[in-house]
Amino acid sequence: MTRVLLVCGGTGGHLAPGIALAEQLAARGADCLLLVSGKGVDTLMAARYPALAFRRGHGRGWGPGLRGRLAFLLLGLVALADSLWLLLRRRPAAVVCFGGYLSLAPALVARLLLVPVHLHEANRVPGKAVRLLARLASTVHVPSGVSLPAVPASRLRAGGFPLRAEIGPRPRDAARAALGFPAEGRLLLVVGGSQGASALTRWSAESLPELARLGVHLLCLSGPGGRSGEERAAGSVARFLPFCDRMAEAYGAADLAVSRAGAGTLAELAACRLPAVLVPLPSAADDHQSANARAAAAEGAAKVCPEAEIGSLLPIVSGLLAHPAELASLREGQGRVHAANRWGGLLEAVLADLPAARKEAAA
Repeated sequence: MTRVLLVCGGTGGHLAPGIALAEQLAARGADCLLLVSGKGVDTLMAARYPALAFRRGHGRGWGPGLRGRLAFLLLGLVALADSLWLLLRRRPAAVVCFGGYLSLAPALVARLLLVPVHLHEANRVPGKAVRLLARLASTVHVPSGVSLPAVPASRLRAGGFPLRAEIGPRPRDAARAALGFPAEGRLLLVVGGSQGASALTRWSAESLPELARLGVHLLCLSGPGGRSGEERAAGSVARFLPFCDRMAEAYGAADLAVSRAGAGTLAELAACRLPAVLVPLPSAADDHQSANARAAAAEGAAKVCPEAEIGSLLPIVSGLLAHPAELASLREGQGRVHAANRWGGLLEAVLADLPAARKEAAA
């Protein structure tokens, strides 16, 4: 059986597309191993896919400070040795990297061993790892309109965000019943990404009285170690969850989302046609979330509220929830964004390295 190594840990935005690609490759006969980090989000997500094989990788991000840089270099050496052992042992036909520090060592070793490397960048501003590794890759897959000057046009491919099979529209009432929310009333979903967002959780808690007064239910995904619990008022249910393993139901149950602007979350919101108000993470590397949010807003799929202006978020939310026509317009915009999310090019590029997988698929 042909083997593929997918390096996709560290955040949900790296891991989710790795899982999605692994699902498609496995269906075509490939033996996939997903290299992930030791973070809690990776452990929780991996547990939901027992049919896939996961392994913990090594490494850490650059800095901060001298101690952090020394740790990066030391763990980088460990990651190189581990990657060399892993690739020599498994002999994969291809390595697919989804960015982040975990990608560095496996991509470098794969290049040394003449194993094809495919890079996927989900954000509209390519991350450091992708920029560093782009020259080594057989193909580099980036959002439409994004360029990497160091990469020849023959190796640069426009592509979307791989979505897991489970992500898609759900009937509203069934989704609410599955999550234990009333069928009546509006529901606001607050998503801080796989790591959570303390600013959005804090805003949710502070906004509870007004949301309850308006009869709006709340589902706030606070992230690992974040707030948990439930509060009820007349006509309103508010629930805080550190982790949700039923995201399709969460999207389907909601009328509106308040969300960070990671590429993975935006792709899932679009797939589920959920209108959103985006609050980009101001500390995101190269401010890539602001670029992602601007692109979604330009398509009429979302509104944008900078975190520095979070005091205006509640009026924006309440205004949208009170105007079904505006929500419908945003929903149409999300549909356009999803229709443009084509990522088959990444699958085809990897399959081109897997003759055994292609043969099984053709049979």
